[in-house]
Amino acid sequence: MQYIIDRIEQEIAICEEESGTMVKLPLKELPKGSREGDVLVKINGAFQFDEEETNRRRQKMREKLNRLIK
Repeated sequence: MQYIIDRIEQEIAICEEESGTMVKLPLKELPKGSREGDVLVKINGAFQFDEEETNRRRQKMREKLNRLIK
C-alpha cells in the first residue's frame, strides 16, 4: 500500500492512503528526511521511500504548473 505525505505537523505526518483515506503516522516511524509529497510504501512492517513514484508525481505536478503559467 502506498502512502503520500500530505503535510507534517510537529511529530505527526498526515498521509493519504491509496484509497483516499487520511491517516496520521508518527514521524519517527518514517524514513529520515521524509517530507511533504513523498510516496512511501510499507514493506515488512517498515516504511520505505518509493523514489520512482515520488519523482514521477513531482514531474507530473511540474508539468501541470508549467501549463497553467503559459
